[in-house]
Amino acid sequence: MKKQIIKQAAALSLAVAVMAPAASALSWKDGAPANYHFTYAGDNGGIASVTASDKNGTYQGGMEVGQTITTKTGTIVWRDSYTNVTTFTVDVKPGYVLSELTGKVGDAQFTAVDEDTYTFQFTDKGAEAWCYGDDVEFTLLTEKIPYTVNFYADGELINHTKTTVNDPLDLSVVPEKEGYTFTGWYVNGEKLTADTLTEDLIKLAGEDKTLDLTAGFTINNYAVRVEYYEDNTQGQPTSVLDTRCDYGDIPTVSKDYKLVGGGEVGPITGDTTLKLVKYSPVVEDDWSYEYGFLYNSKDAGVQSVEYSIDDSKYIAIDVNEGVKFETSLVGDNHTRTITFRVQVADGMKLVLDSNGGKEVTEVDGWYTFTFTRSGAQGSWIGKNVPNVTFDLTTVEK
Repeated sequence: MKKQIIKQAAALSLAVAVMAPAASALSWKDGAPANYHFTYAGDNGGIASVTASDKNGTYQGGMEVGQTITTKTGTIVWRDSYTNVTTFTVDVKPGYVLSELTGKVGDAQFTAVDEDTYTFQFTDKGAEAWCYGDDVEFTLLTEKIPYTVNFYADGELINHTKTTVNDPLDLSVVPEKEGYTFTGWYVNGEKLTADTLTEDLIKLAGEDKTLDLTAGFTINNYAVRVEYYEDNTQGQPTSVLDTRCDYGDIPTVSKDYKLVGGGEVGPITGDTTLKLVKYSPVVEDDWSYEYGFLYNSKDAGVQSVEYSIDDSKYIAIDVNEGVKFETSLVGDNHTRTITFRVQVADGMKLVLDSNGGKEVTEVDGWYTFTFTRSGAQGSWIGKNVPNVTFDLTTVEK
């Protein structure tokens, strides 16, 4: 009887062995796979993307807020598929860091891969079909990174502020540069068009979270009128040139003319009218009745100069301008007088230097000097000086 039982057991074992496949031939899906659910519950902004994949290859792709995905594990203990690892990869937008992983996540924590990418994982093991693992529901929280923004004008730091992504840039400081117009702020040669710290600007910041902005300027261009006169500016100019010059440029003018008021034509600093005069001395001839008077120079103490011929109305005159008149052999114009009157700075007095006399009179705050001419230059009474040149300086009283 015992022998018969042993034979029956051996036969049963042989039947089972014939009917069951080898363990290596089993699919991990055999044995009712277990499902695990993962829900992306939400975030507070700054997330560029979330992707998920698992070791068993049951899910691979992106996730949106509110989406639930499912990964599977095998339930055959000796198969590799019995243990599954689901990995989530989070990319944050420029200017953000992932600061917290919250929700139904157990003890899971995230790890930084680089400054913009983070990962976290969940490990699940297979179970009987009626005994699945806990579902996961996660929320991602981010923080904004503070950036320093430096403002440079002509290499000088004129302002620096701190801000974060999508927050305002402090553009209140507008640089000034003489002769130039501010055109805006530039980054790497490109003009700034936004008034907030955009994601594109953050990409241009240095590793130290610093963004340098450089002021841009264009040189000003000015209207310049050049008026040419003969002897003085009492009449109309003999010619006029209208042109334009950049700030700091010196316009080209005729070398035969001098600047009214003295000095040289200098760099242009604004819209300008230049008055240039060419004084021609009278012809020196004993039988000539023409006389000339040239205002040659002055110092800073001289404020104004005017002239009057034969008690006529006073007319203003300046350095490099001259005055001419004619006498006659007989009659009312035989003897003529030109008077110059000068105002000087307070506390100063006038000094006259001329080839026609140096006598000065002070009356009612004006300094005056006169020249009188009678008849021809070579008058029988006495030779007249045909061309008078005078220079004016001042000294303390």
